[in-house]
Amino acid sequence: MKKKINYIVAILFSMLALAACNEEDGKESLVINIDQYPVDFAPVNLDEEINPVTGNVSSDTKLVKVSFYVVSGEGDAPFQEVTTFEGKGTSYDYSVIPPYSITTSFVKITAENEAGDVAEVTRKVLMTGGPDLTLDMSEFVIDLSVESTDTITGIVESAGGILTKVDYLITKDGTETQYKSVALSGEQKTEYTMFEIITFELGMSSIHVVATDDKGNVTSSKIKVSVVASPVFLYYEYTGKELHGTDKRKTAGNGIGISLIDGSVYDMATITADPDGKGIDFMITNADNEADNVRYYSPSGQNGDKFKLNEINGDLNLNITTFSVLDRGDEAFFDAATKEDILAMTLTDEGASTRNTDLRGIAEGVSNVDILGGKVVYFETAWGAQCLVRLTEVKQNPASSTKKGDYYVMDFKVVYQQL
Repeated sequence: MKKKINYIVAILFSMLALAACNEEDGKESLVINIDQYPVDFAPVNLDEEINPVTGNVSSDTKLVKVSFYVVSGEGDAPFQEVTTFEGKGTSYDYSVIPPYSITTSFVKITAENEAGDVAEVTRKVLMTGGPDLTLDMSEFVIDLSVESTDTITGIVESAGGILTKVDYLITKDGTETQYKSVALSGEQKTEYTMFEIITFELGMSSIHVVATDDKGNVTSSKIKVSVVASPVFLYYEYTGKELHGTDKRKTAGNGIGISLIDGSVYDMATITADPDGKGIDFMITNADNEADNVRYYSPSGQNGDKFKLNEINGDLNLNITTFSVLDRGDEAFFDAATKEDILAMTLTDEGASTRNTDLRGIAEGVSNVDILGGKVVYFETAWGAQCLVRLTEVKQNPASSTKKGDYYVMDFKVVYQQL
């Protein structure tokens, strides 16, 4: 998009000369003349051949310096300086081609002579042509937890059909670097439709889109960028997980604990062989094949009912898990619970009681409690997982089996922040 020229300068004459005067007779001692017409402005079409700015500088004393500038909203930009003059050095005929851009508003010439006199003249210019850049957006607000990419769309046009390229530059952590450069050809030199997918990262603050044509004319526009990264919470369902009780430790080869970060079930030998406990978050330590009772165990210490880990591996370190009995929890409650529902739960929800070592059930009885019938338990791990578990089936080993105790089929719903 062409930058608008915001000047409130009224030019009453096409040539404004601040000429130094001789104090005795009022004669101008240093004069700058510009040849161009019309008198009010100089039309410049960037798509066409650029005509030189011509004129003359005359001085009563030897010239020291003549300087040329293009003036835009960004200030004065010098483009040529002359310090050597022929003959007596009191006159200089100039012919210069300014490096115009679409934002140029004036050409300025200054001169200085040996007497210390200084003169200045400005010439208003009316710019047309050059790349015409239009973007469909002025800002991107990106949440990396939702989407890390977005698309720059817009159009670049050239009346002269001389577009060369479009550059995309990204400022990240205060440094601008080139992201991509697109060379234009064929019909694109007249009109190019932008559709550039950008991959965003933390620290990005702007995207600078720059269009250039064959004559070196440049038009650019900046897009503001704000990038954030909200926490990402993962959700998993682990169904039909079989966990065995550990009475008398006759459980060789059978899963007794589960790691909720991936739903893997581990047996006793694997758990006790690893000083880090394989990241176990949930265990069963009491299985009773005479009554449908089960004890959920929180690995907050090394001792569990009938399962003294310190006798097997004194260095074993299991994850800490805290349980909350939800009196309102039932099978329908478990089925309906969503990721968002679980995230909103706490150990202190109304109607819940909290224990950090074990749960003996939800209702009926003081010590051993019947947990069948689809009752649900909510619990949290020390590393931040929020979980629901329900017991779907109790299976009994036959009396003749060397695997003493019951085993259980359980479903889990787990939510945790991506690490």
